Amino acid sequence: MSEMNLASIQKKEKVTDQVLARIKESLKKGELKPGDRLPGAREIADKMQVGISSVREALKMPESLGAVESRQGEGTFVCNTLREGAANAFEIQLALLPLTAEYLVEFRIIYETAYTRLAMEHATDDDFKIIEDAVVSLEEKVTNKPPDTFIEAEDELKFHRAVLNCTHNPYIIKIGEVALDLFFDVLHERMEPLNIIEAAKDHRDIFNAIKNKDNELLDIVFKKCFSWWGKRFK
Repeated sequence: MSEMNLASIQKKEKVTDQVLARIKESLKKGELKPGDRLPGAREIADKMQVGISSVREALKMPESLGAVESRQGEGTFVCNTLREGAANAFEIQLALLPLTAEYLVEFRIIYETAYTRLAMEHATDDDFKIIEDAVVSLEEKVTNKPPDTFIEAEDELKFHRAVLNCTHNPYIIKIGEVALDLFFDVLHERMEPLNIIEAAKDHRDIFNAIKNKDNELLDIVFKKCFSWWGKRFK
């Protein structure tokens, strides 16, 4: 197991912030890896020359974020995956930024275009099945619901998450999940609803472009979508 840096800290800043920063630094440098056991609170306190209460307080933050977990009688361990339902600091940081339509639409245009093209290169047959299932679900709603039905945020999210996962890049997926949740959860209520018939057609076109590696079709459908994304905000 790698050794966490436990050198004594400067007292100019809040002790808990510095202890937390040391834990974060050790994770980024690979001194602590998924599955590793953190030193005990007493050991950290002694080596860093701080109070044990400050160490315990500092450990609460990565635990609330799902980065570490306490096991009764065993100690505190670095998680292998982010715990379901854990607070997401990145999502909170994004939510604190100015939530303007202009900023978020520009971000979505740049980010979604990039990850969709990557998905086009990396998607497998199993991926295509998942994406098409999301499209078929939309098309079935077109058949079974009145023509003036509007698309639900969750229907769009299901499709775009499926495309995002086709990149098979954990960094892109993690950032994309947060961005999609922010875009749809916060802004979908402020957008003029989109007719489900039009939505089904657009999503089918995007799927066909990805499956056939048709950059020209993707450009056409994205240009159409981008043109009304900004206009849909109330």
